[in-house]
Amino acid sequence: MNCRNIESLILAERDGSLNQTQRAALSEHLKACPACRQWHDGLARAVDAYRTGLAQIAVPSAEETWQELQGRMNQPARKRPLAPVIWFGAPLAAAAAVALAFLSVNPATPIPAPDKHAPTPKIQNEVARADYVEAGDENASTMVYVDKDSGWLVVWATNVDAKTSG
Repeated sequence: MNCRNIESLILAERDGSLNQTQRAALSEHLKACPACRQWHDGLARAVDAYRTGLAQIAVPSAEETWQELQGRMNQPARKRPLAPVIWFGAPLAAAAAVALAFLSVNPATPIPAPDKHAPTPKIQNEVARADYVEAGDENASTMVYVDKDSGWLVVWATNVDAKTSG
């Protein structure tokens, strides 16, 4: 037999599935081939180390583990820590501070008097004025509006699709 066939016999021996004829052929080859003998001995040492380590592992009793788990499940719930309050409280407080800042701004802040020497335009019924409005899209349509209650200048920009009519 060649070394390639012997490798499969070595693995079969490890699994305990060799018959008498195969065991004899393996023994003959291992006497004559130092490379296969070295591989066989290395595999045997690895399997022995695995089995030794496996024997040292303490497997807990399933019944004891189940009783311990049931005991933990039957205990009253412990109080939750304050971490969720902190996680949600800090952002909510920041949002409230920003909202309060916006609400506390007096929208009726007097506009400073214009410079007496600057020319004033004589435009009748001027509601809103914007010197320049730029939308992100060159095909966008813009609209400017001043809210009379708050005094805010609002600018809308919408993209009107050229294929849409109406």
